[in-house]
This record gives sequence, structure tokens and C-alpha cells, in this order.
Amino acid sequence: MSRAFVSEGGSVPQVYSSVESAESAANIQRAMDGGQYEYEVRPRERGGYMVARLRKDGEFDSWVEE
Repeated sequence: MSRAFVSEGGSVPQVYSSVESAESAANIQRAMDGGQYEYEVRPRERGGYMVARLRKDGEFDSWVEE
């Protein structure tokens, strides 16, 4: 799944080793973007966690990148 996002956008999604570190990153992103997006921590199939950037209507926008 993440391979499709990498090949489409040319970017590398950030993978976090724990839920806590992913939640911390989501909180930082939330503070930096001024409330334009929502953020959600999602488990990765091969282990770890990624942070999804969601539009206000709840649709997926992108992954938080490295």
C-alpha cells in the first residue's frame, strides 16, 4: 500500500516505531499546519506506524513524510 504513495508522490512516508512517537509527530504536524488538516496514526502492515494527513471531510490526503 505505501509503495503506491511513494511511487505517485516521489516521497518517503515517515515510519515510527511506537504509537507514542507517531502521536507526538501528529501533534507537531497539527500545530504547524494551523488546523488545515486532521491527523491519524495508522498501523503499518510490516510493523511500525505512519501518520495519515486527512482533509477536513475525512478523506485521505497524504502520509507525513520524512
